[in-house]
Amino acid sequence: MISQAAIQDARILIVDDQLANVKLLEYMLRGAGFRAVSSTTDSRQVIAMHRAAHYDLILLDLNMPHLNGFQILEQLKEIEPEGYVPVLVVTAEPGHKQRALEAGAKDFVGKPVDQLEVLTRIRNLLEVRLLYTQSRDYGRRLVHYDTITGLPNRSLFQESLARAVGQAREQQGTLALLFIDLDRFKDVNDTLGHALGDELLRQFSQRLAGCVRDRDTIGRLGGDEFALILANPDQHDVEAAAGQLRAALQPRFALPGHELAVSASIGIAMYPADAADAPTLLKYADTAMYRAKEAGRDTYRFFTPEMNARAQRRLELENALRRAVEHGEFELYYQPKADIRSGHITGAEALLRWNRPGVGLVSPAEFIPLLEETGLIVQVGAWVIDTVCSQLARWSATMPAPPVVAVNVSARQFADGQLEARIDAALAASGIDADRLALEITEGALMRDVERSVETLRALKRRGMQIAIDDFGTGYSSLAYLKKFPIDTLKIDIAFIRDVTTNPDDAAIVRAIIAMAHSLGMEVVAEGVETEAQLAHLRRQRCDQLQGYYFSRPLPVAEFERLLADGAMLALPAGDPLLPVRTLLIVDDEINVLNALKRLLFRDGYRVLTASSAAEGFELLALNAVQVILCDQRMPAMSGAEFLDKVKELYPHTFRIVLSGYTELETITDAINRGALYRFYTKPWDNDMLRANIRAAFRDYWRLHGFDTEGDAAAAAA
Repeated sequence: MISQAAIQDARILIVDDQLANVKLLEYMLRGAGFRAVSSTTDSRQVIAMHRAAHYDLILLDLNMPHLNGFQILEQLKEIEPEGYVPVLVVTAEPGHKQRALEAGAKDFVGKPVDQLEVLTRIRNLLEVRLLYTQSRDYGRRLVHYDTITGLPNRSLFQESLARAVGQAREQQGTLALLFIDLDRFKDVNDTLGHALGDELLRQFSQRLAGCVRDRDTIGRLGGDEFALILANPDQHDVEAAAGQLRAALQPRFALPGHELAVSASIGIAMYPADAADAPTLLKYADTAMYRAKEAGRDTYRFFTPEMNARAQRRLELENALRRAVEHGEFELYYQPKADIRSGHITGAEALLRWNRPGVGLVSPAEFIPLLEETGLIVQVGAWVIDTVCSQLARWSATMPAPPVVAVNVSARQFADGQLEARIDAALAASGIDADRLALEITEGALMRDVERSVETLRALKRRGMQIAIDDFGTGYSSLAYLKKFPIDTLKIDIAFIRDVTTNPDDAAIVRAIIAMAHSLGMEVVAEGVETEAQLAHLRRQRCDQLQGYYFSRPLPVAEFERLLADGAMLALPAGDPLLPVRTLLIVDDEINVLNALKRLLFRDGYRVLTASSAAEGFELLALNAVQVILCDQRMPAMSGAEFLDKVKELYPHTFRIVLSGYTELETITDAINRGALYRFYTKPWDNDMLRANIRAAFRDYWRLHGFDTEGDAAAAAA
């Protein structure tokens, strides 16, 4: 590390045509302990002065006569073409920030300056500059120092770590190793390019250098991985250092044309508590860093023996997966999709299964992410395409209309540039028509490179294939982008289907996706449908197809063939959910009250449904088209007002009535003001008045929907 004394001895040049500004900066720097400060108000002298003194840092104004700051930056590049021109722009023109950084400035502050901010930035820049100068003077820069950040590289850092462990052993001391990895750095390189990625690494290293003590050591291990050695720390020191690192990342990073919020995941291992040698300490800190990633990123984790055991299990699983690829241990299951209106099977999705010798079927949630991480998914994905095409060829020989089968395409497969060629080869080898094969691709895979994705999908569509976006709703594609893609189908993720009958937010998302897809001429498949209530709700929202355990689990090929041969169909709820029938739902946890109300209102010709809890009420609402709801206020788990609040979001066109005592009038009034209630009645109720008002509720319901009577509504629906 660079000592405080070395930093204060650094040679600094102030360049500003205004003498007052020069004096202010000189006073500020000398007051902070800097001993080698020079200045000039004549910009024409800067290059000659730098040639003579080789300044460690130049504070440069932009708007000056003779030579402006941009011209000076260009000339400085000729002196130090490797990019280590140490310039901090100090200017009253913040609009020139991007241009200055692109011209070669290492940092930028606006006038009037904040003293603490300027001194912090100066120290950060000097840390990197002096490390670079030090390595150049010793003739070892390319061997031991990182050319982007000026920090010790992996080789030199490992030497430093080995020495630090040896010293700690001799002195019976301790040390901590912090393994630091920027979160989602690959996305920066992929979307903004490597030049801006390198600039982000430079700025990050400067902030990192500003967080350490003189006796600590930092280095860049490669990519977006950095490490920090803390000498003789206690637990508090380590946690404080990790917290300081995270705090240093809070301000956004200013890159040319972009401002980025960046976080880091930190793994911590201790000597001698966790490991007694440098390589193991580095390995354990790396393991802890991955646990921090798994915990949601932007956090830190200390190494534990359980982490090591988990890492060993992961390594064993990875080796077993490689053997599985070599020995053909994978097989395909087929999960049918069904039309929600007719019940007919519309196709199937091919799902990868691993029958591990001596273990049995391994959960896809356990091995598929590892296939992605290791890159094996590309090879396995090609096998899936070949196998599905071969299976379709066999079915074409025995079935008059073989099903359309969809295969999942991973982000790596989609990005490797060989997908079209692999599909063409599989189609040619099997002899099947391309329209028998469908591809399911996630939003995230498409959004990595939108223009290339559009080109690839259009090429696949020209072959006649069907394209679906899988797990829709969990990604980040906008409607503007979605319109660009030649998509046939959107598949709503199971996360939104699971609670669609009870969660207003999920129901609203599902409703919006269906409406949007239909407006774009796409079909909609609901994934993970497990109950009749979910099916009924989706039918009323005019969803097109479903897939899930309610109809069928994924099946081995022989069982799937029997399902097709038997002509299996989706069991549909009775009746047409879109045809109006006067349906009244009564919700009350007191059975005698429930029965009394049912007897009273049944004679008026309503179809009366009853529920003794809010949960039963939600299920009945999902299964049936209900126009009017009569609910008791006092119920366990969820009050009537709370229940009807959710009903208002889930089924906004229903008319909602509550029965309440006088003591609850304030709660009921609030519910009325929120629009959750149509009417309320106090207990005990007047039978004739209640019957008359429920008749009025149905009459208002039909009129709200543009019909004078229920008969008119039924005729329109027919």
